[in-house]
Amino acid sequence: MNQLGQNVFLSDDAVLGQGITIGNNVTVYPGVSIGDDCRIFDGAVLGRPPQTAGNTTRPLHRTLSPLAIGPGSVIGANAVLYAGTRIGSRVLIGDLATLREECELDDQAVIGRAVLVMYETSVGARSRVIDGAILTGNMLVEADVFIGPGVHTINDNDVYLKRFGLAPFGVQGPVIRRFALIGTGATLAAGVEIGMGSIVAPSAMVTRDVPAWTVVAGVPARPIRQVDAADRNRVLAHFGLDPLPLAA
Repeated sequence: MNQLGQNVFLSDDAVLGQGITIGNNVTVYPGVSIGDDCRIFDGAVLGRPPQTAGNTTRPLHRTLSPLAIGPGSVIGANAVLYAGTRIGSRVLIGDLATLREECELDDQAVIGRAVLVMYETSVGARSRVIDGAILTGNMLVEADVFIGPGVHTINDNDVYLKRFGLAPFGVQGPVIRRFALIGTGATLAAGVEIGMGSIVAPSAMVTRDVPAWTVVAGVPARPIRQVDAADRNRVLAHFGLDPLPLAA
């Protein structure tokens, strides 16, 4: 049996599983599907359509699929989840988080309090994005990534002309490969690739690709050492992957 709080607006064509708890003052837009055993806290908005006032640079897609939330997920108070986004099973989304349209969150991902995930961004299984981080549009975060509090990401190095419509619109956010760790307050420039298992130090400004299993720090960020080989192989073994050779 599902439990609904007070002043819940639930569209007639919303699709609800079993064992769902929905708090007070929640809005569920048309077509939204919520899997079994989900918990939706007070004030959440599910399936919000994007809307422009005619003054945005990025064109909006006219047709979006309904928001889909997988079983066992938890949606925090006053979180806003847009249409066109798909959320896997047992995903945790913190209070005040916003997920824009056409995002993908894989199973057991964690999106912290007041995190902003912009349009067309994917977050892999078990990855964690901690409080106050901003994931820009058209960004890829692979599985088992950790993104610290207050991390900022960028998807456009040519905004100077694009903001006036004087250059064709196109954006590319960073790519963060599996097992990488992004430290508190770091900034990632548009289009950079953070290699597998690498570490970006707190407050670093990354303007170039980071090789796999490399630690970078500074402004601009530069390599300072390799990830400890024993630590690297412990991570790989934990996930049943073959270890890499140790240096002679």
